[in-house]
Amino acid sequence: MKISEVKMKCKTENSNRLVLYLAMVAVAFMAMAFFGVAPVSARTYTTDADFDEGVLVGVEHETVHDQLQLSKEAVTLPFIWVPNYDGTVSKVHTETGKELGRYWVAPHNGDPSRTTVDLDGSCWVGLREAGTVVKIGLFEAGQYIDRNGNGTIETSQDLNNDGDITGAELLPWGQDECVLYEVVLIPGKEGTFVPGTYAGGYDYDYWGTAPRGLAIDASNNLWAGTWSSQKYYYIDGSTGAILNTVDVSPWGHSAYGAVIDGNGILWSAMLSSHVLRINTANLSDITKIDLVHTYGIGLDYLGHLFVSGSDSLSKIDINTSAILWTKPARTVRGVVCTSDNNVWVAGTDASNVYNSVSRYDNDGNLLVTIGGFNQPSGVAVDAVGKVWGCNIGDTYIRRIDPGTNTVDLSKSIIGSSGHYTYSDMTGIISRTITTKIGTWTVIYDSGKPSMPWGTVSWNSDEPTGTSVTVKARSSNDGSTWSAWEDATNGVALSATPDGQYIEIETTLQITLGDVSPILYDLTVEPALITVDIDIKPGSFPNSINLGSNGVIPVAILTTDDFDATTVVPETVGFGPWDALPVHWALEDVDCDGDIDMIFQFNVQFSRA
Repeated sequence: MKISEVKMKCKTENSNRLVLYLAMVAVAFMAMAFFGVAPVSARTYTTDADFDEGVLVGVEHETVHDQLQLSKEAVTLPFIWVPNYDGTVSKVHTETGKELGRYWVAPHNGDPSRTTVDLDGSCWVGLREAGTVVKIGLFEAGQYIDRNGNGTIETSQDLNNDGDITGAELLPWGQDECVLYEVVLIPGKEGTFVPGTYAGGYDYDYWGTAPRGLAIDASNNLWAGTWSSQKYYYIDGSTGAILNTVDVSPWGHSAYGAVIDGNGILWSAMLSSHVLRINTANLSDITKIDLVHTYGIGLDYLGHLFVSGSDSLSKIDINTSAILWTKPARTVRGVVCTSDNNVWVAGTDASNVYNSVSRYDNDGNLLVTIGGFNQPSGVAVDAVGKVWGCNIGDTYIRRIDPGTNTVDLSKSIIGSSGHYTYSDMTGIISRTITTKIGTWTVIYDSGKPSMPWGTVSWNSDEPTGTSVTVKARSSNDGSTWSAWEDATNGVALSATPDGQYIEIETTLQITLGDVSPILYDLTVEPALITVDIDIKPGSFPNSINLGSNGVIPVAILTTDDFDATTVVPETVGFGPWDALPVHWALEDVDCDGDIDMIFQFNVQFSRA
């Protein structure tokens, strides 16, 4: 409403005032003369049915009902991040096989190979012919940066829903707002850059800086190991900043693959040479295990490290570093373990004879060999326990159902020219072995546009070595969301904008031990302040006929602490029935020189 429309007619001052709780700035209020005050409703989640309104990943309410605890099964998010020979990385949905996004990760074909998924579902990729690592945010989880501030996230998406990213669906380097950081690891040029802004030159040498060992730790930070410079860089997962550098040249170590176990030990393979054990909590504690067939590297759920290569498979005790056995195996490349602790290896020998994925039990006995692959490199386990293999020799990735030991889905990533990778492409290692983590995400619809949000509070049990953390973001359309804000239990949100919808993500995590934290309940409330209202301004006493028809005027008064003109009229309701106003105007109702807002409500009171 324009200020020129403000009415300056003054009402009598002998009006009766009520104190009302009003959601700050732009929220529906509910005032009930003679019957007390009914503020905007909060929403509490505490039963199985409540929790089922959201999405549960790695948490459940079946072991003990009406609360959330971590699942015992190994679960991750339903995406696999596949590096492509054409210089891009593809995000594929592991249930449908659809390519949901594809991203350039350098201004040239930097030869992306290792892709490792963090605890938020975002991807780190190492580029062998650039000397960089790049972080790609998971769009579905709000991992993006609106760099141009236009309120829209420009990112690669399958706009025509055909399951492939083609044409303009793939954005140029530096323009995709889900490509978050470019971290340069070239000696003397190290630094973190907004993608598209680095101009210091790249290391194009295949055997140069070439980061090949990537792993996520329990703090959601990245360890990135390089080849010729023989270093491990510790990189902040949230900012991309380089936090520390570890020189592993005294051990003659060039990283080729990496995983981090539940004790915080970084295991790094050097091609056809040895495995390095690095205690990330005490960087002076580094030892070398000689093992000449090193290539692929993976962990099971029983405390073992498996190393594959040169037609051999070895099993190492992660607590003692002892090599338990080495056996012949049909593999020279990737290795991964399913939750039954079977070992899956990609089988491609020097003559490309095998072209298969083989399944072994935990003692190294061959169970089955599954053909139909074309030089498979990496293998990974998805959200429901199925095994994926990525082909070097063609554009396909293929999914194996362990229940039938057959390929049940094949996906060609158009124009990719093939795939070369060995790392944790789905994030199942980081989420279920390196640490144990699960999330519950729910969206609450307030029913009112521009709802200002107040507090998120919860009741939980967090034994030593565990945590329950909560973050929130808001939206007016359910599509465009604000940035995430970390919530403090019972403390008002400070950075979450007004919005009809609020999304809450609760994370349960074990960093030490095996006892799960518990979420008993969670409550979200709108922001509330106390304001003055005047029902039937100008009347004294302010009586209302409960059985009458007609219009009831109600004024929201401006005070030293509240400006009534900031209220959005369309969001205001009156009474327990939340009646909408039929008219409103700005005027000085109480003759104090401040502009108030007066509403006319068409209401029939009922005694029922």
